Amino acid sequence: MFRSIYSKIAGLLLLFNVALLSFFFLFDDYIPNEVDRLKNELSLQANFFAKIVKPILQIQEISHFEKAVRIENVINDRNLFTHDELRIYRSDQKEKLSGYFKYFDGEERRQLEKVEVAELPVKSKKSEPEPDNLASRLFRFYKPLLDARILTEEIVEIRSRFFPQVEVLDNEGDTYTIRLVVPIREESATLGIVEIWKNFSIKEAYIGRNNTRLTFLAGMSSLTLIFGIMLALSIALPIRRLSKRLDRNLTPDDVTTQLKSFTDRKLSARKDEVGLLYKNLIKLTSQVSLLFEEKERFASEVSHELKNPIASIIAQTENYAARDDDDALAIDKIKEQAVRMNKLISEISEAAVVDNDLVTKAREKFDLSTTVNEILDHYIDSNEHPDLQLSSEIQKNIVFLGLPDRIGQVLVNVLDNAISFSKPKGNIKVELHKRWRRKPILIVEDSGPGVSEGSRELIFERFYTSRSGGAEIKNSSGLGLFICKQIIEAHGGRISVGGSSLGGARFEVNF
Repeated sequence: MFRSIYSKIAGLLLLFNVALLSFFFLFDDYIPNEVDRLKNELSLQANFFAKIVKPILQIQEISHFEKAVRIENVINDRNLFTHDELRIYRSDQKEKLSGYFKYFDGEERRQLEKVEVAELPVKSKKSEPEPDNLASRLFRFYKPLLDARILTEEIVEIRSRFFPQVEVLDNEGDTYTIRLVVPIREESATLGIVEIWKNFSIKEAYIGRNNTRLTFLAGMSSLTLIFGIMLALSIALPIRRLSKRLDRNLTPDDVTTQLKSFTDRKLSARKDEVGLLYKNLIKLTSQVSLLFEEKERFASEVSHELKNPIASIIAQTENYAARDDDDALAIDKIKEQAVRMNKLISEISEAAVVDNDLVTKAREKFDLSTTVNEILDHYIDSNEHPDLQLSSEIQKNIVFLGLPDRIGQVLVNVLDNAISFSKPKGNIKVELHKRWRRKPILIVEDSGPGVSEGSRELIFERFYTSRSGGAEIKNSSGLGLFICKQIIEAHGGRISVGGSSLGGARFEVNF
């Protein structure tokens, strides 16, 4: 998912803003504090009304109806605090307050007042649409969190004769109903019950308080995202441009020239860490190109200097006329070791060239089936051993992206290895096949002595020449399979060896 610098920085900024918004929701205590304030306010009001009506309720000589009249006259006194959402009950032995006798009902009084006041008819106005702002859109996500913190269980009304109770319930229209019930007591007796409540519009309170804050927060979040993306672009674009130049310039033939020519003026002028990275990379590529030049030149010079005296030794031993059998045997051994050394020097030089080609040569698409068939036909035509049979199963039209000469060299080295251990009589089989959406597989089997399990990893190391039972290739340098492994791994593949159904070794190349 987060593979590029753009996505990583954008993802981190997005997570940061989500976390910031989450903290804003989770730790905003304004509405819970406001609800607590209203609870305290209602508690003070309930106790206030309980105090002013208690003397009336203590009068035993008057009826309950007369008490109700006196209580209403006291509460309706405009010089005192008034409250419409208020009821005062007589203490009855019923479970629900609705069945209690009411001394005072502020809601009923308010309805009567509305009937008495005549108002001129006015044209109905269309309800104003709710404001569409950021706070109102986010409120529906915030309200469930708020409900979990504020809402309470309903009051058990029968218990109201003994101790105060409070409830906060969810009302329709995004409002809460805060309700408080307080008993009016005289020693152990309950004279009456005060019920007081208030509807609190949480949406209006939330929008009124947080609309400006949320708009400011959204603006800050947008700015952080914009600055973050600009920062990502200032870092990622130069690095990506440099990466493309490296990828493009490492494929041509002359790596030493190309490594020195991918400079970028814009990057070289930068004074920050990206500019420092570019300058250090320039130094590194210069060192790499120098190493390639020196390695190739050294291999060429050493090969040239060693081949001349060895060629002279071989020529002299061929021209030397042996005087007796002992001298002839000694001369043959000298010639054999000189030939072996000559081959070793040639393959060391070849290994250096392979190293250079694997890095510097451009990959190309070619028909792998045709390449394998051509090499195998050459070996069949030049086979000097009538009892050595070469067979093949080659799937046609297998296209591969790589270095044709080096892939061909792998098959040549493996075939030389198989022929050397199988001649003068034996069987060698070559297979090439490819499944749908899979990479090609090249298999070479022989009927030679095979490779012991303990040697199956060692044979791909430098200068290792033995097989099972101590079998060796005469004058082998031990570099052939090492070069094969080097070529295959440079193409992203793997070469392995195991047992063959023909009785010998089975080399499998998975590209």
